Amino acid sequence: MENTNELHNDNPLQSLTLCLDSAQIRQLLATIDFRENDVFRHTFGSEDELSRRIRIAYLSDLFLCRFVRTSMMNTEPVKNHQGEKGIRFDLLIKAEDDQGNSLVINLEMQNYQMSDSLAMRSQGYLSRIVADQLCVGDPYEFNPVIQVMLTNHVPQIQKNDGYLHDYRYTKEEKAVPLPDERCRILWVEMDKLEALEKKPVEEWRLSEKIHYTVRFSHAAEKQKIIQELSEKEEIIQMLEEKKMDFLRDTNLALARMRAKFDERDEQVVYEKGIARGKEEGKLEGQKMLVKLVLRQRMTLNEWEEKQIDELDEEKLLDLIQSLDAIHTSEDFQRQIHDKTNQNVHMKQTVLNR
Repeated sequence: MENTNELHNDNPLQSLTLCLDSAQIRQLLATIDFRENDVFRHTFGSEDELSRRIRIAYLSDLFLCRFVRTSMMNTEPVKNHQGEKGIRFDLLIKAEDDQGNSLVINLEMQNYQMSDSLAMRSQGYLSRIVADQLCVGDPYEFNPVIQVMLTNHVPQIQKNDGYLHDYRYTKEEKAVPLPDERCRILWVEMDKLEALEKKPVEEWRLSEKIHYTVRFSHAAEKQKIIQELSEKEEIIQMLEEKKMDFLRDTNLALARMRAKFDERDEQVVYEKGIARGKEEGKLEGQKMLVKLVLRQRMTLNEWEEKQIDELDEEKLLDLIQSLDAIHTSEDFQRQIHDKTNQNVHMKQTVLNR
């Protein structure tokens, strides 16, 4: 028979969730915002089956067609010359529908106040996707490109204009599409989806349910609706699973970090100090991971982030060993206070010898 204690130690997320009821688990998941870049890419851009099904269902409903295959493309194109401005797409997807047609879809998450320059950047990204499909000596032939700009709202667009805004190459006076037109930008104003709350969720389109979940899944006042969506829609359940998967990956990374620290000889740690990592920036990466884990449990203020930034490797080790006891600002302050006093006491002991 398997030792359950060992299983729990091997999987920090499992041991955590076993101690929580369903409401507490939902509260934990609500600390993760789909609009954060890492969460967004993990949910829609992973190569696992769950993300693949989410992508196909979402894009098929959004564009009213039936996609059968999607694959992720390189999001950081190689620069062609020294002065070229670098580009990093959020997600770049090659998709094929049930008629055998291929197209390239760029999903961009813009989780901040809009600015005039963003529209220019959007067009620059779209142009780069087209240009990267063209080769010297070949005809001007390229797969259609659709860019989806997901944002909270667009100040330049009136409030009563709906939440989807489709921009294409068209003849100005009659809005007739350009012959063989293959470029399209779709702006999605997710804030306007609150209007959906006036009708039953059964009447929402699948893409509307996904957009609403992406925008409001972290909002405390929307949890009743998010829960209803999750209970009634399989794809929304998958989105919640991706959140749990993201949390699991983070906790397992933390567990691996702890294991690495445990390999160090304690005598060396306390008498000779911890040798700095060979890779520059390694300590900063560990601090970022600690902040990420803590943000899933509490809101880190500026003072708390500064305290973490100022930790040396030895003090960071002490904090990591105590992370399970930190769930609130008061817990954090207590641990920082205890570690500081402990270090002062140790130094005083050495001086008195």
